[in-house]
Amino acid sequence: MLAAASLAAVGAVTVVPESAAPTAGAAPWSEAQFVKTFRCDSPDPWPGPRIAIPVDVYTGITFPSDGLPGPVLSLKANSPRPVGTMLNVTEYNIRTTVKWRNLRTGRTGTVVTPTRANRVIWNAVIHPGAGPVRLSVRQKIGAMAFVPMVNPQYRTCGTTATAR
Repeated sequence: MLAAASLAAVGAVTVVPESAAPTAGAAPWSEAQFVKTFRCDSPDPWPGPRIAIPVDVYTGITFPSDGLPGPVLSLKANSPRPVGTMLNVTEYNIRTTVKWRNLRTGRTGTVVTPTRANRVIWNAVIHPGAGPVRLSVRQKIGAMAFVPMVNPQYRTCGTTATAR
């Protein structure tokens, strides 16, 4: 008797027409296009070896993190510290300045990104317009030891990329 009641309940399922279903209002997902990785290694303000800093460059981002319209180039640096050292509890202060020049239009600009973390990590989004772009990255990396930017170390590097 119980099984018959369950089957009757299953048979009472109503199918909603597709036209009555609600529509989603979210922006479509878009994947950034990887352009290249370049190195921007720097001396460590803490005692230790040089910090290997790979910087990834992306383009084709429909919805960049700063909310402004494209075309954009996004630069992301991430250099994890060696595990198991005392230096994992210490912090860095990083001031990254990205100067850019669109080689097609002549437009120029500068983006400054201050960061504080226990590893060298930063993200800069630039809006140079479409075309080939020359990038110059200047990193100032200092130790956080009661005050910011103790023993600052400087490194400048650069590359070119095409914004789409």
